[in-house]
Amino acid sequence: MKDLVQAFQGRLTATIHMEDGDLCVAKALLPILEQKAGTAPVNGLPTAVEVVDPMVHGGSYPASTKFGATSVATLSTRRFHPVSYQNFPTELLPPDLCN
Repeated sequence: MKDLVQAFQGRLTATIHMEDGDLCVAKALLPILEQKAGTAPVNGLPTAVEVVDPMVHGGSYPASTKFGATSVATLSTRRFHPVSYQNFPTELLPPDLCN
């Protein structure tokens, strides 16, 4: 699984479908997935949006023409790379989110 996940290209989401017995595998895969995706739902369905070059925010100038002013499309990844942890078991959350 680790080799497979390392071969993935970057994506908007990376869903983990797991049961309680898969916790160790999920812990090993999560650091890799965090570098490749912005949302990581557990046992859920992600949004149906693909991050591609032609996608723009659609807002007024400068959001639709400058990567530094939008939060969508491939150029927005130069601005920030947040990770959203949807439906995560506490054991998989980063320590800062468990306090």
